[in-house]
Amino acid sequence: MRIASIECGRVLAILAVMVIHTSPFANPFDPTLWSEPFYLYLGGAINQLCRFAVPFFFLCAGFFLQPKLAGAGRWGALWRYCRPLLLLWGIWSLLYMLIPFNPFAALSEGYVAAMQPQWQMLLADPLNQWWVGGMVHLWFLPALMLAALLLSLSYQLGALRWALWLGSLLYLLALAGGSYGKPLFGAEWALLTRNGPFFSLLFVALGALIRERGLHMASAVALGWMGVGLLIYLLEALLLYTQWQVPFIRHDFLLGSVPWALGLFWWLQANPEWGRGTWCERLSPAVPGLYCLHMLLVIWIFPIGLALMSPLWELAKLPLVLAGTLLLYALLRRLPGSGWLLRGVG
Repeated sequence: MRIASIECGRVLAILAVMVIHTSPFANPFDPTLWSEPFYLYLGGAINQLCRFAVPFFFLCAGFFLQPKLAGAGRWGALWRYCRPLLLLWGIWSLLYMLIPFNPFAALSEGYVAAMQPQWQMLLADPLNQWWVGGMVHLWFLPALMLAALLLSLSYQLGALRWALWLGSLLYLLALAGGSYGKPLFGAEWALLTRNGPFFSLLFVALGALIRERGLHMASAVALGWMGVGLLIYLLEALLLYTQWQVPFIRHDFLLGSVPWALGLFWWLQANPEWGRGTWCERLSPAVPGLYCLHMLLVIWIFPIGLALMSPLWELAKLPLVLAGTLLLYALLRRLPGSGWLLRGVG
């Protein structure tokens, strides 16, 4: 079952992920850059307004998985769903461990010397790295697979409510150990609660609930949900920054993420023909490959941003990464066996 508006929503979500990772008017490696108040709020606003993307991806996964995992053949369906994700995670983790983040250093200093800092970074945090993989953004794939597994177990136990209750508990724990760690405990937990099923399970379970109960919402009401959720989210981020100096770009999810993402999903569901037959809908099957691939372009352009502090460069980063990702995707599609790289299937 394909819904044109939701397929287009997935493409907009991957664009939002690229915005987050290119970090306009912010630099996660050197917070002193763009630290003036104007740029601090501008970069933070751009980053946080794109945070609908990953919750939306999780909701979509739960919505489309629900009929398969609720039936008697759930374990076979789960394996068929997770196998390509596992392959994508493994293949791209290996590639990111082997491809130099700084190709020029690899040419001038030698491959092994240039890769040493990269490998040391991967080994520096074993508590969190094992369920992330070879590059930071790949955390999404294990998180999605674990959420799908727990959703299957919930149906095996006889009711979706087990996933909803566990997902809610994990979500609150994730906030307590992450974005709310400083006001509650004075510091964040060493365990990075963005990873694993902490945030993913609740959204996947909510997507399954929408499908199971046939929940719909009028377009105007859904927009209201989305607006209220976004307002709650931004107020949370502002409060955490002004009262406890938690940076805006620290937040992957907040309490407001739930109504914000639900409102967006219901709004698109209420307008299923939006985007039908457009380039946006046609690009939707490429989203998994674009997600895995785009960070390669991001890490290659980051050194330029460190050397060239220019507003024009900050505005140019996203178009450059998008164009480079689409070009590289098109080139990889021409290679034999490209399905393993871009979709996790042969």
